[in-house]
Amino acid sequence: MKSGLYIHVPICASRCIYCDFYSTTLHGVEEAFANAVLREAEGSPDRTAACMPGEIRTLYLGGGTPSQLGGRTLKRMLEELARIFDLSNVKEATMEVNPEDVDERFAQELFDGGSIINRVSMGVQSFVDEELQFLRRRHNAGKPAEAIRILRSNGIQNISIDLMYGLPLQTMDSWNRSIDTAIALKTQHISAYCLSVEENTPLGKMLKGNRESGNRITLPDDDMCVAMAAVLRKKLQAAGYIQYEISNYALPGFHSQHNSAYWDGTPYLGLGPGAHSYDGHATRYWNQTDLKAYLNKVYNKEDSDGTECEHLTEKDIRNERVMLGLRTRRGIPAELAVGYEGTVADFISRGLLEAQNGRLRLTEAGLNFGDEVTRELFATDGP
Repeated sequence: MKSGLYIHVPICASRCIYCDFYSTTLHGVEEAFANAVLREAEGSPDRTAACMPGEIRTLYLGGGTPSQLGGRTLKRMLEELARIFDLSNVKEATMEVNPEDVDERFAQELFDGGSIINRVSMGVQSFVDEELQFLRRRHNAGKPAEAIRILRSNGIQNISIDLMYGLPLQTMDSWNRSIDTAIALKTQHISAYCLSVEENTPLGKMLKGNRESGNRITLPDDDMCVAMAAVLRKKLQAAGYIQYEISNYALPGFHSQHNSAYWDGTPYLGLGPGAHSYDGHATRYWNQTDLKAYLNKVYNKEDSDGTECEHLTEKDIRNERVMLGLRTRRGIPAELAVGYEGTVADFISRGLLEAQNGRLRLTEAGLNFGDEVTRELFATDGP
């Protein structure tokens, strides 16, 4: 059996206007954070046994901004983790970075003498300076290319970049420019997400304030967002990328193994404030979203890890399999839709679902209606 290891680094230099993930701009705690992660790794044997029952095949440092820890601290933390856990079977070790953090010093500190990190996911979002400034990103449109050059010169040949569409101020022309620039960089993986405006983010509050004052920030409408997704799909497919999940494209052989394990129900252990864990069966755990409390946490055998948990019902498990499976191009086993034959037939007739080799998956047209299809196939009765 395979397992995954996730480390949530909730430290950012600044907050992006749209971000709803748990993070903080608390500075000067990088070494203390690394030490806290190591304490949790050593002090959570029961949760570790439940959530990592097999070989650790993937490692993922997400955030927040893991690169904010600095190359030296990251290297030390990873080397210490390798003494606590057997990481010798890890096939993919990913670290998220901000382009602005990747310079020659960072790379030298992290990669000199070797590193378990063999994949980097870079938050780019846009290659248009005006859009980046509005989003309060730290980098400019030219910085990602320089960061990618530095990473490649240090042996990282598996690089992913994130893009966003449906942004305020964004036009179809500017979106095309971002896609074309991304393709020209020849990274192995591209993730692209439609902007979701969350109420408690600075962007959400800004939009609410604009409505109340009568001013207006222009957001592309739903039809424009669908058109942007279609342009992205067409251009990336022409460039050789395979859409293996609704928001993810990869050159052959470069899909995200760690994220794919989430969608397949693989167990994983999460370390860090706000991190989630899953035992691969019916129990999820999560840590408190409080960095200061996490830094002061002392783990012991009587402590039960200090995590919260929930036990999934059979209905919960079935619905998660539907939701996660339909996001991927593999789809779901047809038996998951037993009892929903009429609904499935309707979606097939509308060209949104297709049946193939005992599985159901969204068609290309259906990718734009994934939420509707998933909602109609959710079980609402029973435990």
